[in-house]
Amino acid sequence: MDMSLDYPVEVMEKGYIEENRYYRCLLCGEEVEKGIIYPVGDVLFTDWRYMEHHIERTHGSVFERLLSGGKEQTGLSDQQSKLLSLIYAGNSDKEIQQELKIGSMSTIRNHRFSLRKKEKQAKTLLALMNLVKRQQEIVTDEPNIDKPNEKSFEPSTELARYFSEEDGRLKTLRMKEQEKNRLLAEIALLFKPNKVYSEGEVNAILVTIFEDYMLLRREMVDRDVLTRNAEGSAYRLVQSLEKGDVDEMDFKKEMKLKAKEDKPSYGIFQIKNVKNGKLFVNSTPNFKTLNGLKFMLTTGGHKNKELQTDWDEHGKDNFEIEILETIDEKDWQGISKSKILEKQLDKWVEELQPYGEKGYNRIKKM
Repeated sequence: MDMSLDYPVEVMEKGYIEENRYYRCLLCGEEVEKGIIYPVGDVLFTDWRYMEHHIERTHGSVFERLLSGGKEQTGLSDQQSKLLSLIYAGNSDKEIQQELKIGSMSTIRNHRFSLRKKEKQAKTLLALMNLVKRQQEIVTDEPNIDKPNEKSFEPSTELARYFSEEDGRLKTLRMKEQEKNRLLAEIALLFKPNKVYSEGEVNAILVTIFEDYMLLRREMVDRDVLTRNAEGSAYRLVQSLEKGDVDEMDFKKEMKLKAKEDKPSYGIFQIKNVKNGKLFVNSTPNFKTLNGLKFMLTTGGHKNKELQTDWDEHGKDNFEIEILETIDEKDWQGISKSKILEKQLDKWVEELQPYGEKGYNRIKKM
């Protein structure tokens, strides 16, 4: 992946970027799903820490990858690049002198001074470019209040508490991820499918909803509700409706469905060894974590040693993961999710008896 793209400095230093559902490596495009614990040997990594582990293991060092871009990307001469690499590795001035075959220590000090000077110049240039961009935003982002938005926004009942009773505008964007996705999907209904909007037109719509319309606009772009061209002058909705003619009623229906809160489904599942028919039966509070379970087995980190041994011996293609029961909360009013899962797991284990030659489960100690 091209590290010279216009990413913030702190993102380039890490080597990965945080997206809605994943952490994505900027060096190879590898994605790590959020909300999953990743085992590596005897160590358990959180999602972002596992991404750092991936970068260290696969690419070695973000520093070296950035430096490998050459003068076109770094602005450094070959000698300066070598010097910076040795400094990063912790070498002393004496060791650097010997490695680069530099005649005197004063030459190394001069090189260090030149690097610090370049750092100051880069900071100044970055500040100047930020000021230029900010000035352009003031000019181009100003909503066209002479042409008010034709549609008014009415939030759903579930989101109404985030809106002011005085002026009807959004008070904050600090809310749960599911609520924010729902909000943006509802706002998308104010845009017509297939229509290209100027930045001013987008701002004129959003300023009636939220005072910080620039932040709201960025959220809609970052979360793939709106897309914009490279210059940032043209916007349109992101979805399959861009293909050909679109019926506006169908679009509204799709956006309303997208706006519904997507509660994670949960229940009971089994892993079946198709070679010998043995089963492992368990519960999960979120079926999306089954991807993490596959990863855990593939990397040799599952706690059930017998299951792990067979997975390693037979290979993942000889195992099937099947959902046995999806819990319907309507049938379990007033009972916690953990109690529901415990009760239903006991029921399925009693029915399938996945012990001994028939399975990998361990008999509970009474």
